[in-house]
Amino acid sequence: MLPGAFSALPADAQAHLLAAGRTGRWSRGELLFHPEDPAETLYLLTSGVVRLYRLGASAREVTLDVHGPGALLGVPALLSGQRYDMYAESMDDTEALCIGQELLHRASQTSPAIAVALTEQVTRQMRGVHERLSGLVFLEVSQRLALALLTLAEREGDWSPSGTLALRDRVSHQDLAHMVGSTRETITKLLGDFRNRGLLDLGYRRIILTDRGGLQRATQEPMR
Repeated sequence: MLPGAFSALPADAQAHLLAAGRTGRWSRGELLFHPEDPAETLYLLTSGVVRLYRLGASAREVTLDVHGPGALLGVPALLSGQRYDMYAESMDDTEALCIGQELLHRASQTSPAIAVALTEQVTRQMRGVHERLSGLVFLEVSQRLALALLTLAEREGDWSPSGTLALRDRVSHQDLAHMVGSTRETITKLLGDFRNRGLLDLGYRRIILTDRGGLQRATQEPMR
């Protein structure tokens, strides 16, 4: 079954979409596409995490968004004659359904439900961009970090009866910095503060969340 908005598609529509694409696989650190690449393929992320970024002044990487399963990458491919205009970097072992522009158009004509799902997913992602921008403006880094940890937790499933949840994905301090728009040094300090407050425990690229309520409260007020 396809993830995200595409999971609600009828079986025949999902079959059309799967038949139109091919599976692509990338390891951590590999690029799915570059800014100058012609936008001829749409990527439906089925597993893993991908970071979209551009290069700013002094070749500084500016993270635009971080996406998980169900997300559409390379949205400019929905229009003709576009370029991706950004980098897409795999932050973990990643798989995506890669659908060429022409085949996507045919599949959407064959099954109008596919076009509806595409619109719904793009709308979700646009809302996510707006929320991210609002967070960068109105929330402190500690609040954004707590939100990011809770978002990662949602992908893992249910919390244990003891009230803990271990994040299975490899998440480095730099990964979290990209997600919340901060620096690795700031994130390292804040994770230490979170641990001292009993909100989580840390291991090598492993984070165990230990206080869901505390993290939820941390999203409401900056850490002092």
